[in-house]
Amino acid sequence: MNKKEHVVIMGAGPAGLATGHELTVSGVKVTVIERNDFVGGLCNTNEHNGYKFDLGGHRWFSKNEDLNNWFRRLMGDEVVWVERISRIYYDGGYYTYPISIVNVIKNAGIFTIMHAGITYLISALQYSIFNKSINNMRDAYVAQFGGKLYDMFFRRYSEKVWGLPCEELSADWVSQRSAGLSIWTVIQESLLKTKSDNESLIEEFMYPRDGYVRIPQRMAEDITRADENNAIHLESTVTGIVYNGPNDFDVTYKDVQGNESTVNATSVVSTIPLGVLPRILKPAPAPEVIEAAKALSFRALITVNVILRKERVSIDTWLYVQDEDILFGRLHEPKNWSKAMVPDQSTTSLVLECFCTEGDHIWQMTDEEVGQRCVEDLEQKLKFIKASEVIDFQCVRSLQAYPVYDLDYADNIKVIHDYLAGFEGLHIVGRGGTHRYNNADHSIEMGLLLGRRILGYDVDYMGVNTEPEYHEIKTSKDPKRDYYKVEEKEGA
Repeated sequence: MNKKEHVVIMGAGPAGLATGHELTVSGVKVTVIERNDFVGGLCNTNEHNGYKFDLGGHRWFSKNEDLNNWFRRLMGDEVVWVERISRIYYDGGYYTYPISIVNVIKNAGIFTIMHAGITYLISALQYSIFNKSINNMRDAYVAQFGGKLYDMFFRRYSEKVWGLPCEELSADWVSQRSAGLSIWTVIQESLLKTKSDNESLIEEFMYPRDGYVRIPQRMAEDITRADENNAIHLESTVTGIVYNGPNDFDVTYKDVQGNESTVNATSVVSTIPLGVLPRILKPAPAPEVIEAAKALSFRALITVNVILRKERVSIDTWLYVQDEDILFGRLHEPKNWSKAMVPDQSTTSLVLECFCTEGDHIWQMTDEEVGQRCVEDLEQKLKFIKASEVIDFQCVRSLQAYPVYDLDYADNIKVIHDYLAGFEGLHIVGRGGTHRYNNADHSIEMGLLLGRRILGYDVDYMGVNTEPEYHEIKTSKDPKRDYYKVEEKEGA
């Protein structure tokens, strides 16, 4: 690429910054426009009275060792290793996650596992022998685990996260998040002690010592330091994109004071919600594209950050809470990830994730009401704490946190993709930008590969997070993308 190239990136989340980081290393001018007053998007780390809280627990693990090496070089001595301990809270009991048959027998009893086995055999007959079609999330889970384990470990939590019955959600979610995991892999791991082609479950992961936001902050530091012409405009909202022709765009944005600016770009990278993008593009799309864009929906998130006069609450890195009468669906204890997340080691903190939709009954609760309800659930239902141990709490609200995979989402995305294909030099990337539920490492990998794509390399950045193996298992067939070698980043 020549020095006249100028790439404008809409959104300073992990995917957008990763694209900018890759381009910056090769000397391409980059401008990032971000509506928040911070970088990182959903990978932000809030600080309250010296305590640090991620917006939910974001770990770094990737089955791509080249990407892991890139991460280590980026973060340097800020990396800490965390033991992975995840459990499910179900009807007053605790179950390891991923599911272990031995653990299920121990906690639920042999009759429950017999029931699970019978329902699995029934589903195997239905979906494998008689080729029953898989039409929704419920079908996909039942085909993999049978009706009993589906009801115990997947139905309640899924419906809590998405706010819809599993029958109204796409099976794509299951194929994306638990492909390759089934009752047979569970039996192999927990009973037969064989791993087939599986090398290991992910038992530990890397994490930035001072919170996940340090990853986007480090990328932003490199982008602005590399070239004085590079810029990251915070508290700025893109209001329009005019397509003048191939690789020729005018991007207009407004700052917090209401001042409007326009920059010309040879390429535009969008991480803003896919349903928003067509509505700010010119030439304007046909009505059916607008309808498809409006149909894409997101779940919101309220994270309740609780500070406790207690040394430790649990050993978990995550606890998935199934019960519908408990307001939050997942919790983690930041101190279990990094001791630097709390200023006083005689205390600890919790992050409680309340899944909701803008305008619903949870969203309409005041911060005080949400916080008090969560404290009550911790004390009275989970028996984790005493209310007197609570020093303080803080609520953080995030819109457009989880792209919803309803039954029509794939068709709507195709309509939008067909429209966007007419804009040469326009790219979409990231969780919101592609309406794909990526982990943070997926979004960063997509961004890095998109940077390579814009530089002229023949890479499929949209192939990230589509591999047919379960995310939690390393296998010898995992992708080995060799794009992040040290010699390619000399001086970065």
